Amino acid sequence: MDPMMMMMLMQQGKSSLGGILNGLFGDAGAPYDAANKELGDFWNRATGFQRPYQEAGAGAIPQFQEWLKGQKDPSGFINNLMGKYQESPYAKYQQQQGMRAAQNMGSASGLTGSTPLMQAAQQNAQNISSQDMNQWLQNVLGINTQYGAGLGGLMSGGQNSANSLSNLAGQFGQDIASMAYNKKAAENQQRAGIWGGLFG
Repeated sequence: MDPMMMMMLMQQGKSSLGGILNGLFGDAGAPYDAANKELGDFWNRATGFQRPYQEAGAGAIPQFQEWLKGQKDPSGFINNLMGKYQESPYAKYQQQQGMRAAQNMGSASGLTGSTPLMQAAQQNAQNISSQDMNQWLQNVLGINTQYGAGLGGLMSGGQNSANSLSNLAGQFGQDIASMAYNKKAAENQQRAGIWGGLFG
């Protein structure tokens, strides 16, 4: 046999044997499995960052709905608030000081117990009480508004996190599908290499 022909047959035999051995002992899908694991680790980390905000936002929804119900009837809302009003100790102190000042003035001027003096003292006490009530109501309404805004902020942050998670899930699904396809293609190519080595 021609030495050149013998050399070509030996080279072809080595190549076929290499294809068979590589097909039998190599793992064409291993790189995709490794990438899949890395992708899964990234998914867990990324969702771990976003999940608390998403859950906080979801938890705020029923509270916000309940808060909105309370605003549906403004008059009823205000009346309910005013039913909880209690005069502050400072307002009581001011009223006592005003009554004492009126009594001292009455004693000094000889008008103690007079109708105009008593009316002025009562009017002063009512003014103090009215100011205290209005201040209390403004404080309560301000806190109530901040509470609603806080719930709205939680929901907005939760919605943003939910959107991020949805985008991550979409990208994650595409990447997984792409790797699954490429892994299957690599395995098919590996099988073809085995059969080609056997019959080449």
